Amino acid sequence: MDSWFLQLANQTLIHPTVDGVMAMLTIGSLFGFPLVGWGLIRTQRRRLGWTLLAALLFSLLFTLCFSYFALRPRPSDVRLLLPTPPFPSYPSGHTALAFALVMVLALAVRRRWVTMLASVIAILVSFSRIYLGHHYPSDVIGGAILGSAIGASVYGLVYGGHSLVARLQWLVWTQIAIVFMGTQMAYLDLIPNGLLRWPYADKVLHGLLFGAVVFWLNLWLLDRRFTYRRWSVPLAILIPFTLALLEEGAQAFSPLRTADVTDLASDLIGMLCFWWLSKQLLARERIDAPPLGEPGNLLI
Repeated sequence: MDSWFLQLANQTLIHPTVDGVMAMLTIGSLFGFPLVGWGLIRTQRRRLGWTLLAALLFSLLFTLCFSYFALRPRPSDVRLLLPTPPFPSYPSGHTALAFALVMVLALAVRRRWVTMLASVIAILVSFSRIYLGHHYPSDVIGGAILGSAIGASVYGLVYGGHSLVARLQWLVWTQIAIVFMGTQMAYLDLIPNGLLRWPYADKVLHGLLFGAVVFWLNLWLLDRRFTYRRWSVPLAILIPFTLALLEEGAQAFSPLRTADVTDLASDLIGMLCFWWLSKQLLARERIDAPPLGEPGNLLI
């Protein structure tokens, strides 16, 4: 599907006028996105402008980290209108920047027309990367997830509230994006083989990645719980573990993955450890979870 959609966009749905528009979008976005932040600073919306620039910067840094971790080659046998950048293909940096901008504006401005306009521009810029033959569709998906998550996290760190927990809880979105991209890389066979040769490297990564999701998610949910009769389970563990269980089952249908119950065990151990750590931080902030049976818990 990756190759099919790339060929469709790059070699079938083509037109000379569209060629020019796509090239302008790709080139113009690199200058236009920072100019939006600079313009906000100049119009006295300094806090929002600096937040937007910070989101763009962190999106670029995370993109470079993932790029040189995955080292995915650029598409071959494509119709090139512009030279390809001297960076690996996964994820799309243009897309990450575009969706970071969308997320910051959507959360901070909260005007429908602003969000819609920014979203249309982000989608067009993302499509231009495939149309020009610089990225696979999966690169663009990864960039969109990463940019959106970093935009939300940077917004939360700046505007999230006065308490430490109220700001840090927004980092859950970046951690979810990291897990999503790690999973996507595994299905695309982009995980470096040298990393997986380390003893128990796969199990340690499972525990760390899913455990970190539970840490930030528990801050976001304030240790809310799912209650069934006498049983009470933190939602921050229940939700990720359910998704991990489904993903582990899906590996049975992939020629590049192997379903393994020890991976689930590693996930659960990491989740329990990081949940305990988040509980300590919540206790220090004196934010107590609602009692069982009170609003904030899911009851059956």
